[in-house]
Amino acid sequence: MSGDPVRFAFFAEVFAALAHPKRLEIIHHLGERQHTAGELAELTGLSKANVSQHLSVLKARGLVHCDKCGTFCHYRLTSPQVLETCEIVRQLILAQMDLASACRRQLAEVVPLRKTSS
Repeated sequence: MSGDPVRFAFFAEVFAALAHPKRLEIIHHLGERQHTAGELAELTGLSKANVSQHLSVLKARGLVHCDKCGTFCHYRLTSPQVLETCEIVRQLILAQMDLASACRRQLAEVVPLRKTSS
C-alpha cells in the first residue's frame, strides 16, 4: 500500500501536536503524574487559558486524557508510549549532537593550509 495518504496525514497530525516546545513540556510534567490545568499553568509559566489550548490539541490527537473529578479536570497521558516516543526522539537528537561534536573535533585537528610566498 504505497502512499496511503490517510495514514500519513494522521502521523503528521500527531507529530504536529508534538512539535510545540510548551506541549512537550506539558507532556513531560504529565509523564511524572497527572495534573490539573492550573497546576500545569504554574509549572510551565503559561496562562491557564493557554495551557487549556495546548491540552485541547494534545487531547484531539489522543495523547492526553482528561478525568473529571467534581469541578476539576485531571489530565494524564493516554499511554506510556507517548513518553517512549519522546525518548526515542531525544536519543536521536543526542546521537546527532554526538556526531556533530565528533565532526567539530576532527575539523579542529586539521591544520589549515598556508599560502606559500613566491
